[in-house]
Amino acid sequence: MSAAPGKKLAVVTGASAGIGRALALMLSAEGRPVLAVARRADRLADLMKEAEARGGAKIHMLPLDVAGPHAAEKVAGRATELGGASILVNNAGFGAYGRFEELELQKLSNMVRTNCDALVLFTRALLPELMASNEGVVLNVASSGGFLPMPFMAAYGATKAFVVSFTEALAAEAPTGVRFAALCPGPVDTEFGLVAGTAGRFHKAPGGISAEAAARAGLELIHGEGVLSIPGPLNKLAVFGARLAPRAAVRWAAARFMRPWPKDSK
Repeated sequence: MSAAPGKKLAVVTGASAGIGRALALMLSAEGRPVLAVARRADRLADLMKEAEARGGAKIHMLPLDVAGPHAAEKVAGRATELGGASILVNNAGFGAYGRFEELELQKLSNMVRTNCDALVLFTRALLPELMASNEGVVLNVASSGGFLPMPFMAAYGATKAFVVSFTEALAAEAPTGVRFAALCPGPVDTEFGLVAGTAGRFHKAPGGISAEAAARAGLELIHGEGVLSIPGPLNKLAVFGARLAPRAAVRWAAARFMRPWPKDSK
């Protein structure tokens, strides 16, 4: 399928796997060209081939570490070469699980730069094009953990709280012709746990959904009017219940749920 008339480019970061990959394919299936950004070139090549096999609009690949030097400028430049973007999906991100004092400094630094710094810089770099399109959308992939304390993933949860706050603030600023929205899923069946080091700790967790289900919720946000989406009734209940419960009780419950298993139970 060639690009549908009037549909400008969508830029999707973290497109090599999980929610980003599913969203890239869904946007392509709608006839929208996609600039897929991720570190793993082989995965991006497979994504391009799959979109072509499905008859979708072209997916262009850009192998890149979003937290690398001048990454935002490089992506914005490539988007301009492809005719300009009207959608930005800031999906790239990862977590780190364990006691905070035991986590590697470099991993923590990389996580904050990827989850926060890169998201801010990509948004700013692409904003002029999104505003010029007069139908721009920025979808930031956050987490239901952005509304809750996350013991044993303290820094990760804080980065997602940052994403939620950043998104809501820009939605209120309302730059001309651009909408801002945050997708806030709970556990999603992706490679996240493998990278975070949870060792299957949250596999099949209550409220968990597939990457495709999360991507569909993201697509609804792109086409809708909402600012925040928390897919899944259990996740909604956890977030809104936490707002009503005493903070001490919320912290205790979160620590009980998130704590590492004893070694003899693995």
